[in-house]
Amino acid sequence: MTHKTEPKKDPSKTTISLELAKIRIDRWLNAMLQIPGFKKNPESIPRALYISFADITAIQEECKNYYNEDTLVGIRVYFGIAGETMPTSATPDDMRGLIVPVLKVNHSAPYTDAVHKDASNPDPNDTNVYDFTSPCPKYCDQQSELYVPVS
Repeated sequence: MTHKTEPKKDPSKTTISLELAKIRIDRWLNAMLQIPGFKKNPESIPRALYISFADITAIQEECKNYYNEDTLVGIRVYFGIAGETMPTSATPDDMRGLIVPVLKVNHSAPYTDAVHKDASNPDPNDTNVYDFTSPCPKYCDQQSELYVPVS
């Protein structure tokens, strides 16, 4: 049985208008305002994560050591909060995106997280879970057209 690779997506077909992006961001901000802590301090609402292309490329190159290149189809970002060893409660600066490679394994499980480098012997400390994102707020482009004011 041969593996078919997914056709490359045309990036111009997955973009949305600036107006629609602003609407979605405004909806996110308003949903977050329902959380008491963010209602009191709207400037602390998590807005975005920065991920460098260099980091994405590094994941891709490292994964080539463990997986067939035609099975590596992307990355998935899980949201988490760092600061777990701190005695105080978490802050928006602790927001993280935990990156894992995603594989196309077979037709019944087409997009599987590659959490462990060796799936046959999953060592909990030898993972493909990367934590190199930078959260906004703190690392924000406040001049961006997408930095929508909280309403």
